[in-house]
Amino acid sequence: MIVEEMNAMQIKKVNSETVAILVIGACENHGDHLPFGADFIVPIDLAKRISKRIGNAIVFPAIPYGVSSHHSEFKMTMSLQPDTLVKIIEDLFQSLVRNKINKILVINGHDGNIAPIELAARVTKDKYPDVVIACIESWWVLVGEIRNDLFEVWNGLGHGGEAETSVMLAIRPDLVNMDLAPEVVIPKLPDNGVRIYWKFNELTNTGTTGSPKIATIKKGENALKSLEDALVSFVNEMKIHDWKYGLHIP
Repeated sequence: MIVEEMNAMQIKKVNSETVAILVIGACENHGDHLPFGADFIVPIDLAKRISKRIGNAIVFPAIPYGVSSHHSEFKMTMSLQPDTLVKIIEDLFQSLVRNKINKILVINGHDGNIAPIELAARVTKDKYPDVVIACIESWWVLVGEIRNDLFEVWNGLGHGGEAETSVMLAIRPDLVNMDLAPEVVIPKLPDNGVRIYWKFNELTNTGTTGSPKIATIKKGENALKSLEDALVSFVNEMKIHDWKYGLHIP
């Protein structure tokens, strides 16, 4: 069920057992070789893939903008303020709850959205304790962890890097220009558990990190299948326990 393609009669199929899938992306430079919409093109494709397999799920239109202020030095970055995105997500969560949907899966496509998603989820959970909100915060990290044999450089990491370029090649090859893929850039950052809140132009001059030149369609297809399997497995496990967890499971 893809909500923008459904009419009111079809929407009547939605019930309290339906899993709502929300996608949150961004509109920003991904190097010369990838489109500005990569951060919502990838997760919305993933959302549609898993919805076909888990059955009673409804996929909502992707939010195409996110918190991208750390990319603002690159032309045509479209960014929301963090509190704006928090309120948008809260409003969407509340809309779902009002429609008696208490099972929500968020698929995020952009690192700057992670904190706003968590804030909105915690506020919503406090207001509506029965709602279950789950989130895949960073698919680009998860895929390297579950398929550590798949990528050749930096575990596939990077903004427009090996993993993201491979997945885009698998989903929308018409939007990828490999002739323009930049050389490998691995930012030098401390590796001692301390995080630096950087601006992206401090890490790269190209709008890209990682190693996009070695991306392939096959890597992208394998990555998507691994992510799809992981998310379907999560949802199926939650179904077994009626979306209960923690102390609610004996």
